[in-house]
Amino acid sequence: MKHKVLVKNKIKKYMPQFMENAQKDINLLTQAAIDNNIEEMEIISHSIKGYGKPFGFIELGNLAAKINTAIKAGKNDDAELLIQELNDYFSQIEIVYIDV
Repeated sequence: MKHKVLVKNKIKKYMPQFMENAQKDINLLTQAAIDNNIEEMEIISHSIKGYGKPFGFIELGNLAAKINTAIKAGKNDDAELLIQELNDYFSQIEIVYIDV
């Protein structure tokens, strides 16, 4: 199932780099979870949380926030499930450009 994300036309030129960077961060987050590197997981999830919403990726930011909260609560198993959900979500994004 595709997840449509509405993005302003005025930032369209930044989207390829944004998507590439987000994918790299998700890959790093996944690897940090495999390595059980809690500190790195917290840093990366906090970063994704911060940049997702301003670009219109509300759910990306929300999932990263949930991951960050789970990590801080010591619920690493929950965090790992949420990371998988984040991976699945991101792989199904369909960007729709809008004029605002």
